[in-house]
Amino acid sequence: MLLVRVKRAVLASILAAVLFPLPGYGVQATAQEPEQQLSIAPTPPASGKPAVYGAIAFAPDGSFFSVWEIASRLEAEDKVREECATLGRGACEAVSFRGEICTSIATGEIGKKRKITYAGGGLQPADAERLALSRCNGDRRARGTCQLRTTVCGDGRLDSARAD
Repeated sequence: MLLVRVKRAVLASILAAVLFPLPGYGVQATAQEPEQQLSIAPTPPASGKPAVYGAIAFAPDGSFFSVWEIASRLEAEDKVREECATLGRGACEAVSFRGEICTSIATGEIGKKRKITYAGGGLQPADAERLALSRCNGDRRARGTCQLRTTVCGDGRLDSARAD
């Protein structure tokens, strides 16, 4: 009985494949270059001003360095990594962003002399701060100890270092 059911299922599958071929079957495909995405940020308004960028680099202990109003994303990232490395507090992670974006860093305690750091971004400083704190406090290891460290916008609207 089971063998009959299996044979019927196989025959039904073959019949369905013949009658209803998969979309695109028999169509030649050609490879295309993927469209390069330069930024996930909204397009800045056409104000005639050149685009500017900001960046934050932070070390495992929560130490950080930030820049804003830099002419290119790569230049902003290089500058913060270089400056962060001079702190001598471990490998630095860099986050870069366009001028209209603001970014915040929140740090929480996860043990004696151990910290956890999260970043958040938004179009307004308050949005970035809420997201960074939410992500940090959402990590159960932080046990609600997270504090905002800094907020900076790529266009220089705000740089509010809060600690060290």
